[in-house]
Amino acid sequence: MKPFRFTLEAVRTLRQRHEQNAMELFAQALLARQQTLDRLEAIRRELTEGWQELRGQLAKGCTASQAAHAHDYHRTLAKRRDETIVALGVAERRVNAALQAMLAARQQREIVDKSCERQKARHLREQFRAEQKLLDDLAGRRSLSSISWNQTEALS
Repeated sequence: MKPFRFTLEAVRTLRQRHEQNAMELFAQALLARQQTLDRLEAIRRELTEGWQELRGQLAKGCTASQAAHAHDYHRTLAKRRDETIVALGVAERRVNAALQAMLAARQQREIVDKSCERQKARHLREQFRAEQKLLDDLAGRRSLSSISWNQTEALS
């Protein structure tokens, strides 16, 4: 009997490639989100350190221009923090979208895999039936030849 050949192998390959691409996009989205989180943490750390430094300067006594300059710097940092928080929201949405795309691609591949499993099971059943038929035919011929052998001995 012929070896098993999945009729939708090209579709299966395409779905596997699509799933792999979706996984790569998901990994990139996760990496981008992590980089945004790291950037936000660095800005928050810098902002905290700047406020501590400003408090120290104010406690020691500083000029109004130094305090105004420090305050402007903190406003700039706060603006960068707010922009990074918005970017983090965008990154989160991209991660969620990439996850949904990856899950959909996996589901599509699994559908084709199940079809392959069903075709393979059908092929194995047919192969078993063919082998069984062959064995039955061989057993039938053997019993016929033994019957004819017994009849020729009885005639002799």
